[in-house]
Amino acid sequence: PLITQSARLLEMVARYGSIRRAAERVNAAPSAVNRQILNLEAELGTLLFERVPRGMRLTEAGKLLVDQIRAWQRDYERARASVEGLKGRNGELVRIGVMECLAADFLPRAFGELQQEHPDATMRAIVDGTAEIASQLLSNEIDLAVAFNMPRDTGLKIVHEIRVELGAVMPPSHRLAREREVPLSALLEYPLVLADGTLSIRPVVDAMLERTRRPAAEAVVTNSIIMLKSMVMRGAGVGVLTSVDVYSEVKAGQLHFAPIAGARVFELLSVSVRDTKALNPNAVRMAEIVSSAMEKLTQPIPGNQAVNGIEPTIA
Repeated sequence: PLITQSARLLEMVARYGSIRRAAERVNAAPSAVNRQILNLEAELGTLLFERVPRGMRLTEAGKLLVDQIRAWQRDYERARASVEGLKGRNGELVRIGVMECLAADFLPRAFGELQQEHPDATMRAIVDGTAEIASQLLSNEIDLAVAFNMPRDTGLKIVHEIRVELGAVMPPSHRLAREREVPLSALLEYPLVLADGTLSIRPVVDAMLERTRRPAAEAVVTNSIIMLKSMVMRGAGVGVLTSVDVYSEVKAGQLHFAPIAGARVFELLSVSVRDTKALNPNAVRMAEIVSSAMEKLTQPIPGNQAVNGIEPTIA
């Protein structure tokens, strides 16, 4: 690649604020990543990061260099797209970032629809959290982002959006599954299975629970929506998620979703792009397919008696 490994690692450490998390992304040892950063600092004769208790913070010199690296990455992607166009392959690849809850069923279905229309279409899919997906969209590593609560102050363009209500999630045999809506007071009678602070849903859940001024018994806290749902299915506690998070499981009769009574709390699920004019034809069509599929998620989930409380909006 035209961009060196050291430059890529520097940008990733800056993006994640952590050598460990950057190392996990490239399947490298943290010590190896740290060595690359130290060598780069020695070569330039200046510190690029401040080592702080909560991770790595860019110095002014580091910010200048990372901004330049990201500009190089954008230029490289544009140049590569031009070369692909000369070879007659421009427009085939769709680069997309999605949340974990959309990776198993929603995205494969959407891409299958695209392939039916355009058999030569290819896709590079990244599964990550909102902050990471937004960062990759800004740095032109992906074309489309489908994520909850995308940042509004970055210049990204939201092309479609729906509001999705949070609710209590439990096995269909659970006592709370008989309720049309679950009061917060009733929810707190049970151990909770919750997302941790790295996921965008956690601040929303915390704000809702703080209204009760009662401590919540957290049985399980995890950064994986898949694990959270599995723990709820196994009876570890009651979860708090959106109906989109559990759409497939509710439809299959594995889980039940019920809105929280008196607590109209929503997350925003959106399709975002960096620049609509820069999208290739397949990416444009994929955005349309995903937007249409999101509207189907606003309908009541088959097999679930609760009112899902999902309201669509068009940006």
